[in-house]
Amino acid sequence: MAIHIFSISFLTAHFRRHETKKFRSTYFLPPPTVIWGIIGAAFGIKREKLIEFVKENNLAVGAELINFKGTATEKATLLEYKDRNFLKTIEDFEILIEPYFRIGVSGKEGMIEELKERIDKRRFEFDIYGGITDCFLKDIRNENSSELAEKTSAKGMIPMDLVEGCSQLKEGGKVVKVLYFNTFFYQGFNVEFKLKKPIKTVDGIAIWDINDVERFRKGNLE
Repeated sequence: MAIHIFSISFLTAHFRRHETKKFRSTYFLPPPTVIWGIIGAAFGIKREKLIEFVKENNLAVGAELINFKGTATEKATLLEYKDRNFLKTIEDFEILIEPYFRIGVSGKEGMIEELKERIDKRRFEFDIYGGITDCFLKDIRNENSSELAEKTSAKGMIPMDLVEGCSQLKEGGKVVKVLYFNTFFYQGFNVEFKLKKPIKTVDGIAIWDINDVERFRKGNLE
């Protein structure tokens, strides 16, 4: 197994929170399934093959929000073709403005080395978007060092039932409660969470694999 960190920024981003309906809120951090899609796009993995790619490469991922310029709300007209007619629905989208993330990745060595090369050479098979196709990539680059460790403190996206507390919020910092599949999480910006037990981290960023995501699907709502 190998690990890696890369930084990525977008002009805008929207990572839809699926529990929201008419107002489409965004996660502040791309959840694991979104990061799988970003890496899959670099390798040219189609959506129907993505889970297989994740399993074959023992992929575990996580994100830390380093900076962003705020949020905005945009109105979008959605068209649905039904009974030979187009039905129009106007919905509000919450958009992140110029978000900049660090992405922690753990996986098979060959895949990690190829990922580094693809990022260095900007050799992506599919375009990389910030969640939806209207949100364009600004920059992406490899970072030089990373450390894999099991820690009782972490940054990023953490299930609520693992969180014992958090560090003092830095200026502009925030903690947001979100629902991902059927599990409640805290997502943090400029904050580090104190945990009840050690979890895997890359450079202090919490990372999650396919087994974790399946557990999040089952959830802790009951």
